[in-house]
Amino acid sequence: MSTTAGFVPIRLDAVDLLGRPAGRRDGHGLAALGVAVALAERVDWRTDELTPFCSVAFAEQQRMPWRRLRRALDQLAACGVGHADLHLFHPGRVTLTPRASRSSLLHDRARTHERFVALARGSLAAIADEHHLSWTATSLLVLLLLLCDHRTAELPDGWTKTRLCDHVGVGWRRLSAALAELNHAGLVTCQTHRGRPMALTLLARPALVALTAATPPKRHDRRRIRSEARHRAGPAADVARRLVDHHHLAVPPSAALTHALADLLATGAAARTVLERLAARGTLAEVRDPMAVLVARVRHLADELDAARDADNQRRRRQAERRASEARDDSERTRRHQQVDAESRWLAGILRQLPDGAQLGLSPLVATRAAPVAAHIHAACAALVARWADLDPAELVARWAQHPCPPDQLDTTGVAPRADTHSPPGTLPRARAGPTLADRLRSTRV
Repeated sequence: MSTTAGFVPIRLDAVDLLGRPAGRRDGHGLAALGVAVALAERVDWRTDELTPFCSVAFAEQQRMPWRRLRRALDQLAACGVGHADLHLFHPGRVTLTPRASRSSLLHDRARTHERFVALARGSLAAIADEHHLSWTATSLLVLLLLLCDHRTAELPDGWTKTRLCDHVGVGWRRLSAALAELNHAGLVTCQTHRGRPMALTLLARPALVALTAATPPKRHDRRRIRSEARHRAGPAADVARRLVDHHHLAVPPSAALTHALADLLATGAAARTVLERLAARGTLAEVRDPMAVLVARVRHLADELDAARDADNQRRRRQAERRASEARDDSERTRRHQQVDAESRWLAGILRQLPDGAQLGLSPLVATRAAPVAAHIHAACAALVARWADLDPAELVARWAQHPCPPDQLDTTGVAPRADTHSPPGTLPRARAGPTLADRLRSTRV
């Protein structure tokens, strides 16, 4: 089942990943491209897997012969793009190469130089099902989405039908039939002249590229949009009339279409964006009930907007949680540093004589540096006070400084009980002012 949640970042060099076609132009390279993108729309983005996978049902959905699908899956495996584990009379599993790999069909943020197109999840399958496109036309639609300029939706200069055939290894007649199919569906406009580059515009591009989340209007604006729609007025009625005029329909907009557009515009979608994406879904020339198709398109677009808004909310929530976690970590780190400095100042004020690195058993290289020696003294005294929590910490650390040793080996005979109530038992007392252990060690060595 297709979904409209999120988008699929397809790399613009996806055709090059599948390898250059060689030999006869049998169309297997174009089929592999279409199958790879169709699988990328359906796999779980967390695991890059599609399970269970029924190859016969999938081939029927793609309107593709099973043998051609099997050949396309073998090509994906040979190129390192994906792997299919199929079993006779049992569901199998398809795994796409994770996006962290360079041979993946999907873009990864770590490769900042890589260009990609954000294909709206489920949009390609929805257009292909609505117009009953063949596998050749659907795969060619993917190819044109990768080749056309993202600003003008036009095929760059220098492309001819022969060059397209050589680029993906498809025959002239098959390519011509697919172009005619897309042109008849109103998804592209194409003009070809013998010996000259072709002029092609991908009209379906706005309907294929993922939407960005829109800011919902205020409550009174949403109520006004819906109220005006009930009276066949307002922005919803205007978009409905423009849609009807675009498709040259001889009937006025239905109430269902106007109300569906009102609900869509009430989510914050711009009227121009709505009109472009709905018109990009193709022609209605052979549709029995154009109004029902338009309403279905509006509802599909509303699902895409809801999915984009949910994804944006989740992204914002994750960012807020990450910032809050970083703030907590910074606060805890600052508190811990302040505590260590306060305990170090107390130790520097209590200890009359500081043990040197040789007494502590440190290497000569470390023993000459004040910071690691001070850290070692602080850690040893903290462990000592934690071991003898009911004894006076000042007498404990003073006796330890004379003969550094593990806490269990220290002679605690005659040490007075702990009387300090300013710090919890088992912790070092703290001082607000004075030099730290590292400051004392540096001053004694100058």
